[in-house]
Amino acid sequence: MKRKAIAILIICSIIVSCKKEEKTVNEVKKDNNKTYLVKKLDSVSLLYKTTNKDNTEEIRITSYEPSENDKYFLVGNKNFILVSKYLKKGNDFKLIKKDTLVSNEFTYTRIDEKSFQKIIIANKEYILLSVNETVMGNAVTDENVTFIMLDIKTLHFYKLDYTGEPTLRSNEAIDGEFIENESLNSNPEIKKILYQFAHKSKWVFHNLEDENHYTNYVQKWETDNDVSNHLANGSSGIADVIYSTYYKDNLFNYTGKYDEEESIENNDFKIVSYFRSNIIAFDKNKKMYFPIYTETCATGCDKKIRFISENSIEVKYHEYSPYPTSIINLDEIIFKN
Repeated sequence: MKRKAIAILIICSIIVSCKKEEKTVNEVKKDNNKTYLVKKLDSVSLLYKTTNKDNTEEIRITSYEPSENDKYFLVGNKNFILVSKYLKKGNDFKLIKKDTLVSNEFTYTRIDEKSFQKIIIANKEYILLSVNETVMGNAVTDENVTFIMLDIKTLHFYKLDYTGEPTLRSNEAIDGEFIENESLNSNPEIKKILYQFAHKSKWVFHNLEDENHYTNYVQKWETDNDVSNHLANGSSGIADVIYSTYYKDNLFNYTGKYDEEESIENNDFKIVSYFRSNIIAFDKNKKMYFPIYTETCATGCDKKIRFISENSIEVKYHEYSPYPTSIINLDEIIFKN
């Protein structure tokens, strides 16, 4: 009976241990004004594994805490990406060295599954990978991508950071810039490889040279009007003189979906005030589109518009702004090519 009781206790202990390993935690997350439920596994997840030719050494890259349905998406209050080196002892591998590649708090972390690569430089093996970090919530809009080059033998690694924001013209990519790194400057060969690797990333935006291309309409409008209304939150104010550009391309379709209540129309114009964003117009007589005003924000700056005459509109901030109401005469807009 005693042996049977001990056996039952061992089995129960194993079951409890397994259940603990597979424990699923549900959390409500808020990001970009959206609230949703995230399921995460309270466990370490294997992202990548490689062995040497003799199968005597093994490198494992793991993460904590992954979401339930995607181990390459980390959603914990604390996240880690770890690298471990194992040496084969008999039939098993024994941990001999480990390090932390990435650690953060309250940050959504995406690892590009397709970015993992093994390369050889001067008879040394390296692993390449890329990681995207986005702070939870709305207060910080910047995203950071880290490109990592890991020496398999020593576990020493190099990093190249790219920082910016997703914008209308960049779509999934991040509209930003690379951060200078003294460590890379002293290792020009490593630096060259990392920059080549980074420029192929889906997260790095490559700007079109033609500033007049319609995909650059926001940047051109800000340049022409000598303002920067990014995250202005209604505090920039609408100038008395507005410069704009005509485009044949459909700026409504490019800018995105909008609600009917966000648009107004008369015989000459159709105008859309996008939620917390730009005001775009279509001239029915010229069959051309043009931006009236560009502005983006995380909160605030939603603008309601209405015609007060055939060619004039009232712009009224629906949320807080020190400039609650402005009148724009469409005939007085100065167009540049």
